[in-house]
Amino acid sequence: MTAAAFLVAIYTVFTALTAVGGSGVAAQMFATSAIGALSHFLGGAIVMTAGALQFNAKLRGRYLRWHRWLGRIYVSGVLIGGIAGFYLAFHTNGGLVARFGFALLALCWMGATWVAYLQIRRGNVDVHRAWMVRSYALTLAAVTLRIEIPLFLLSGVSFEEAYPVIAWLCWVPNILVAEWLIIARPRFSH
Repeated sequence: MTAAAFLVAIYTVFTALTAVGGSGVAAQMFATSAIGALSHFLGGAIVMTAGALQFNAKLRGRYLRWHRWLGRIYVSGVLIGGIAGFYLAFHTNGGLVARFGFALLALCWMGATWVAYLQIRRGNVDVHRAWMVRSYALTLAAVTLRIEIPLFLLSGVSFEEAYPVIAWLCWVPNILVAEWLIIARPRFSH
């Protein structure tokens, strides 16, 4: 998970810096709103990286102050990337199905992160952890999407047919796995 997150974060930063004038989905996002696309890509890259580091129990236990600052960066990145993603969702390829899939992803991502933030502010560490698992599962939709697009294309499904499905398939299975992990791990059941 950590390696995939770091690789996609690097890819996302590279895409953000080179997509202007290019072709494909990223170029279309920049054509729609350069500030929105840049905010979504860079916010997402920060969140993927910060989130991957937050799940390391040794780092979290040894450097609690660092964990808290990284958490603030994570929440800020989700807010920036999520608002931009929500806006961009309504301008994406794939028609209404894709638009609603990506818009709901952005809302769930920001919502799960906000609940996690509120829970830690109230001192509910176990509930906070469960909501952060959900939030990061939604963050990893960026990784899942980049795995699914080539798989669909290799299987002979056109991008136009695949993209509306991927708009949902990139995050719904992730959140289901997160729920399974939360239920399967007793410390999250409080």
